Amino acid sequence: MLIYICEESENDALQLKHLLSTFSQEKGVKVEVIPFSSGRELSADYRQALRQPDLLFLDIHIGSENGITTAKNLQAIGYKGGIIFTTSSIDLTADIDDMEFPYYLQKPFDYPHFMNIMNHCCPILPKSQQFFSFVQKKKEISIPFADILFFETGQPHTVILHTSSENMVFRGALSVITDYFHNVDNFLPVGRSFLINLNHVTGRLRNDLIMSDGSIVQIPLRKQENVLQVVKHWKKDEAAEHEQRPSS
Repeated sequence: MLIYICEESENDALQLKHLLSTFSQEKGVKVEVIPFSSGRELSADYRQALRQPDLLFLDIHIGSENGITTAKNLQAIGYKGGIIFTTSSIDLTADIDDMEFPYYLQKPFDYPHFMNIMNHCCPILPKSQQFFSFVQKKKEISIPFADILFFETGQPHTVILHTSSENMVFRGALSVITDYFHNVDNFLPVGRSFLINLNHVTGRLRNDLIMSDGSIVQIPLRKQENVLQVVKHWKKDEAAEHEQRPSS
């Protein structure tokens, strides 16, 4: 996710970068931040950039410039991403009512309010790729959530990551990874040995699960009823969502 920040105060810009870093870690979303000190500088970069930002943080009043005017000008030339205005006064937000997808964040920035705004704003953004990162042989590797089939407990102190293209082993504990994916709806722990991506479950073999690569995930006897019910409901909801999509 590429994010532009336009703030008159360097401290405000640094605080936003810190909050975005926390958001990135909690959500597993790669975030790249580019700061600007004026609307003119931001607009000039936007017109020349090969890659457009997914989200803008714009100070409503930055020096003699008006962040709202900057945002409207960008939308007029095709910007479709999210916009979050930052302001010291809630009264200044009246001028954004006629804009598409306006949000505002009041200064001084408050972490719960920031996270609430981001959670509301993200659904309107283009699908941002979410990644799981780990270190293997002193090299950081990032795997898109969508490519993860399941995690499996390996030898002592290791985890096996099964992806759509290969399997990788790295040092870690499945319990820690399960906590990391706790708020990601399509990831489900299966006993103490597996954490699966429900989107990659393709069938059942008796009371075990068949994954999209043909792997079998064994469900502990005491967990079978609960896990199979979750899988059944997930597939039912997935099918209903597919039926509701307009045909091309």
